[in-house]
Amino acid sequence: MNWYKPVVIFCLLLLSNLTMAGDNLIKIAGGPKTGQYIHIARSLCPSLGQLFQCQALETGGTVDNKHLLEKGEVQFALAKSNIAEEWLKDPLFAERFTIIKRIGDESLFVFGKPEFIKALGSWIGVRDNAFLITIGLPGELSGDTAVFNSLKSLPGSPLTSLAVKMLPDRPGLVAAVKSGEVNLGFITQVPNPENTLFTDIGKAGLMIMGIIDPDMVLLGETYRIKSVTVKNAKWFGLGGGAQQIETANVPVAILAAKSESLSEQRASLMQKAAILKIQAAAETDLLPKQAWMQELANKTSLKMGGGLETVLDSVKLAAEGAKERLGELSETPAK
Repeated sequence: MNWYKPVVIFCLLLLSNLTMAGDNLIKIAGGPKTGQYIHIARSLCPSLGQLFQCQALETGGTVDNKHLLEKGEVQFALAKSNIAEEWLKDPLFAERFTIIKRIGDESLFVFGKPEFIKALGSWIGVRDNAFLITIGLPGELSGDTAVFNSLKSLPGSPLTSLAVKMLPDRPGLVAAVKSGEVNLGFITQVPNPENTLFTDIGKAGLMIMGIIDPDMVLLGETYRIKSVTVKNAKWFGLGGGAQQIETANVPVAILAAKSESLSEQRASLMQKAAILKIQAAAETDLLPKQAWMQELANKTSLKMGGGLETVLDSVKLAAEGAKERLGELSETPAK
């Protein structure tokens, strides 16, 4: 937007007189090497321009990024948008940090053995039969776990009766689902067909299913219901492979320390200039330069009204009889 330009130029002129005397390194907390956040963090660096040095850090994920931000070890951090919103409800956190931009929606999925996914039929099948299911999460510091816990904490959520097992990471989660240690794996991921996670799920003979939950819809813009195409995906556990499916999505939030919360003038000016540079950049310039990511950034459709009602009706219909189907898979249901 044009209103950014004079402010950015003013800050950069001030900053150019200060960087000669101090460190101008910007650190961005990304995510684990097996996820997409580290690639998004790396893509943010060029948007900062030549006046800044920039380093994207591999981290444990969303929750780890919050700790690094609070300790002042990074200036920017990526996080699941709905989780960042929860953090900002804390006045002490909101006094120091803010969301400066939202980019690149991530999709919510569960994956499991084909016979189990088909027995569930839909996420409603998971909700209504949670006591029959064990679900795995890839690490306590991961954004996947943070998003799952936020769903679990919704008023009246049936997920409170779901047996949850924490795995060390995403590869460990795939192995646990394949071995039958858990019935399902929960992930929140940019629908990138090149991502090794999706490749590993396919090689393990597992199936992906999108997530739609009526409680998410009530949260408005926190979650968006969108169409995505992922190899090895199924329409509510039914239909053929590589189908376009509907699932809940949550944007990626870029968090930053507020410049006014920094006591040192040079650091405050540097942070203000860096924030304005990122805010002024187009979303497609802040994402990795793969064709699929550009396409993702350009697709902002939101399912609303009658269309969303039709989707939810289909989900509920697909889940009918899930308890009986799950019971047929094993004489001893998972606990």
